[in-house]
Amino acid sequence: MAIFKKREIENLEQMSGEELKAFLERLPAGAESMSKLIDHVEDELFEGECNHSLQYAMQYMMREGLDFPKVTAWLSKNGGYCDCKVMEQIAPQWRGKFGED
Repeated sequence: MAIFKKREIENLEQMSGEELKAFLERLPAGAESMSKLIDHVEDELFEGECNHSLQYAMQYMMREGLDFPKVTAWLSKNGGYCDCKVMEQIAPQWRGKFGED
């Protein structure tokens, strides 16, 4: 029988205190950078379409000098294996916890 591991982002809403602090420390980039990455992807998808890659996320990572392998691995691990999935699988939980900013 296959064991399905719950994505870390799915637990974000219930996190608080030390658990939330540990989550934020494990992020491959700071919380502000991750928020801005999500905002950038959303803005670009508003103007264009997802080509089923992390094209827009990669643009942001390169521009900001983020650790590309670590950020893409974290996004993929949490269901964001392309730009539209970042918006579908990660953004709602992230914004539910940290707001629109």
